[in-house]
Amino acid sequence: MPAQNGFRPINGIQEFRNRRTLIIGEVNTGKTAYLAEILNRFLEGGETNLTVIDMAPERVKGIGGKMTMEVTKSISYCTAQIAAPRLMGRTVDEVEALAEHNAKLIEGIFAEYLKNPSKVLFINDVSLYLQAGDLHKLLLWINSTPTVIMNGYYGFSLGGGELGKRERENMKALKKRCDRVIEL
Repeated sequence: MPAQNGFRPINGIQEFRNRRTLIIGEVNTGKTAYLAEILNRFLEGGETNLTVIDMAPERVKGIGGKMTMEVTKSISYCTAQIAAPRLMGRTVDEVEALAEHNAKLIEGIFAEYLKNPSKVLFINDVSLYLQAGDLHKLLLWINSTPTVIMNGYYGFSLGGGELGKRERENMKALKKRCDRVIEL
C-alpha cells in the first residue's frame, strides 16, 4: 500500500537502525523529500544524535536542491557551496573541475564530521561526491556511524560522458555495500 506522500511506507525507525540504506532514482523522483521524511521519523522517535551532510547543490534548472528542514539541537547540519557540474559546466573540462572541487569540499565536511560522529547519519545526494570522489574513502566515512541513510541520483536523464559513467559505476558499487536499497 503506497503511503500518503507517494513514498514507500515507513514502518518505523527500526527498519533503518544499524544499517546502511541507499535511496536511488532519477532526477525529481522525491529522493530528498523521502530522506527528510525518514529524518522526521527519527526526530519523532526521540533520536537526538543526528547529522545531515547535504552534498546537494542549490536547485538548478528545476533539478536538485538541498534539504529543507528545521535545524534543532538534535541535528547537526553540514553543507557547503556545492556546484551542479553537468548543469553549470560549459565544457567537459569545466564539468570535471567543478566535480573535483565538490569532492574536496565534501572531504572537508567529512574531516570535521569524523571528529565527533553521530549515531545516525543522513547524506543528501551522495552521488555528487562519487562523480570525482573516492568510493573507498566514502565507505570508511560511513563505517564510522552505525546507522546511515543516504540518497543519490541513479539514472540517465543527466547524460553520460566520463563523469556520468564514473558516477554510475561508483553508485552501483555503493549499492552492493548497502544493507537496503530503495528505488524511487
